[in-house]
Amino acid sequence: MASPADPEVAAAVDATRAGLAGLRTLGLRPTSVDDAYALTRVIEGCAREVRALQLHVLGEIERAGLHHADGHRSASVLVRHAANLSKPEAKRRAKVVRMLHAMPLVAAGFAIGRIGACQVERIARTYGNRRVRAALVAADEDVAVLAARLPYPELDANLSDWERLTDEDGAEDRSERNNRNRTASMTHEFDGSWRIRAACGGLQGAEMHDIFDHYLEAEVLADWSEARSEQGEDATVDDLPRTDGQRRMDALYRIFCDAAGHVASMPGGTQICTELVIDQETFERHLRRSCGDHPEPDARLATFFTDLIAATTPNDDAFAPDAPSDADETADDLAVDGPANPSADLGRAFRSGTIDGHPIHPSEIVAAALVGHVRRVVMSRTGVVLDMGRRERLFTGARRTAIQLTNLTCVWPGCEVPVSHCQSDHVDGWAAPTRGPTNPANGAPLCGKHNRWKEQGFRVVRDPAGRWHVSRPDGTEIP
Repeated sequence: MASPADPEVAAAVDATRAGLAGLRTLGLRPTSVDDAYALTRVIEGCAREVRALQLHVLGEIERAGLHHADGHRSASVLVRHAANLSKPEAKRRAKVVRMLHAMPLVAAGFAIGRIGACQVERIARTYGNRRVRAALVAADEDVAVLAARLPYPELDANLSDWERLTDEDGAEDRSERNNRNRTASMTHEFDGSWRIRAACGGLQGAEMHDIFDHYLEAEVLADWSEARSEQGEDATVDDLPRTDGQRRMDALYRIFCDAAGHVASMPGGTQICTELVIDQETFERHLRRSCGDHPEPDARLATFFTDLIAATTPNDDAFAPDAPSDADETADDLAVDGPANPSADLGRAFRSGTIDGHPIHPSEIVAAALVGHVRRVVMSRTGVVLDMGRRERLFTGARRTAIQLTNLTCVWPGCEVPVSHCQSDHVDGWAAPTRGPTNPANGAPLCGKHNRWKEQGFRVVRDPAGRWHVSRPDGTEIP
C-alpha cells in the first residue's frame, strides 16, 4: 500500500497500524460484563476518531481541488475510487463533510470520539433540508451536546420533531413542498428484483392515481374473465389467476409499455429497446432445460475464480489489508507480474443480463427469446465484438451496441456512468496520423466529460486481457 507523501504523516500512520496490530494480537476478549461495556466504548471511540480523519481527508481533497487532476467529478468520486467504496457510502461521507464544515462544535465532538458516526450522519440528513439549515447551524452547540448525550433513537426522534416544527411556518404549504421534493427511482436489489420508490405532490399524484386505477381495473376484469371462462359464473376471488399485488405490478408495467409505444409512434420517435445479453453456452443450456432436459452443472464453475485471478494483475497500491503472516508461503504464487493467461476469461464468458450489467436469470432471457425479439450478440472471450471495418467514421447502430458491450460503465477509473449513457469513440483516432478503424476493437465507451478529457493528452488503452487503462499526459497510469 502506498505511503503518504509527508514523512511525519507516514510515520503516524505506521504507528497507528502497529497499535491496531497489537490490539489484534491481544485478542480483545472481555472478562466481565463491565469489561465488555468498557472495551466496546474505548474501541468505538477509536473508530470514531478514525472516521473523523477519513472525512477530514475528503474535505481537504475537496478544498484543494485535487480531484480535478485525474478527471474525477468530485472529491467523493476520487475517494470512492481510491478506497473502493460503494456509491451510497461515498455520498454519505460527502454530506457529512459539508455539515461538519458548517457546525464546528459537532465536528470537534466527532473528532475526539464523543459523537458517533451514526449521529453525525443523522445530523447531516437534517442539514440537507435547506429550509432549516440556518436554524440548525445556529443551534450547533446544543446539537453537539445532545448528540453526545442522547441514545441514537432519542436523537433521531427529537431531530425529526424539531425539523417539523421549524419548517411548519415556511412560505410554501405542504403541497408545494411535496411537489418540489418529488422524486422517483428504480433500485436493483441484491436478489435480482427491482424496487420502485416515488413521491410527488397532490395534483400530480391524483392524476397518476386515476390513470393507475384505470389500468388496474382492466387487469382485474381480465382475471375475472379468465376465471369465469374456466369455472363459469360460480367463480370466486380464490379462482383469480393473480394476486392483488401481482395485478398492481402488471398494471404499472402496462403503463410503461404503452408509454414506450407512444414514444415510438410520435414524429421522430424511436422504439425503446431493452438489450439482453447472454453468452451462447448459457443460452443453449437453459434452452435445453426449458425443453425438459437436465444438463450437467456448468463446467466453468470449477475454475471460475481461479481463471479470473489468473487474468488479473495485482496492484500493490490497491486499498487492501495486509496479508496474514501465515500467508507468506503463498505470497510468491499471488504476486505475479502480469496476467498469467492473457486470453483468460475475465468472467465475461458467462453473461446474462442487460447491456448495463443488470443481471437477469438466463431462464427469463430464454423465455423472452421464445415469445419476443432478442438481439443475439456473439462476443470474444475478452468481451470484444468482432471487426466491423472502416467504412464509416462514426460508431452508430450495431457498431455502437458492440462498443457498449465491452464494459458496463464509462471506462474512466472511478466513473460509474452507465454504458447506455456513454458515447462511443475511437481509441486510436479515425483521422491522421493514427487513422484508426471504425470497428468495436478500436472503440471505447466514455461519458461525455471523459470523452473530452481523452482529447487533452490522456490515453485510453485496452490490454490483451480486455482490461481498460487510462494514462495521464505524463505517461503515468491513473490507479
